[in-house]
Amino acid sequence: EHKSKYIFLLAYAASVCDSWSMKKGNRKTLNKDEVKGTSQALEKVHSICSTNKGNVELLAELNTLYQCIRFPVVSVGVIRWVECIVTAVNYFSVNSDICPIHLALLDEVVANHPLLHSKVLSLFTSLFENSYGDMEILAALEIKKMLVDRLVNLLARGCVLPVVKYMAECWRSTDTDISLIRYFVTEVLETIAPPYSTEFVALFLPLVENEDITGSMRIDSDSDPVSEFIVHCKANHINNSLL
Repeated sequence: EHKSKYIFLLAYAASVCDSWSMKKGNRKTLNKDEVKGTSQALEKVHSICSTNKGNVELLAELNTLYQCIRFPVVSVGVIRWVECIVTAVNYFSVNSDICPIHLALLDEVVANHPLLHSKVLSLFTSLFENSYGDMEILAALEIKKMLVDRLVNLLARGCVLPVVKYMAECWRSTDTDISLIRYFVTEVLETIAPPYSTEFVALFLPLVENEDITGSMRIDSDSDPVSEFIVHCKANHINNSLL
């Protein structure tokens, strides 16, 4: 019976902003314009997430969820809800889609809220590090490949250095299948374009130069993406750092 009150308080705390006069020590303005919309979005998403809907039912609610995800406070809740669902032991055993609907919701969160990138990255890396020992090796690899796709999407949305740093750490730790590192490098090379920051080159170039990762991706004419990236970095970063 108190749910509506809690939702209003959350909407108020998340959306109301004010400005103060430092000289007079009092409030000049109080903007409540977003309270109603935020409260309605919270109500809608709560009604969807609080019932145990299957994928088909969720698909019917996708448009509503996408609209409500535009509100940051809703997206914070969606991340937590998705985490509870996808970390269930058998989730990926029964959700073998190219991109399960719950993770597609996180892609929408990523597209709308740069300040929530770190939370989504934390969940993706946690899922990526799971062993999925109850599944066949190839099936587990496909899940991790799909999670690499999610990481590349996160990178494309602006979370560049944290994603590359994480995958570089996976490579250095040697406990990640090399084919997944190769897939990551391939997808990133198809996504990026110059100019590149020095920090990005320092993290990504060692992966691209590694023969075990990219040896099979190179061709003799040096016109492949791997060779082009290496040549560009050496011409514009390595040489410049020596000057």
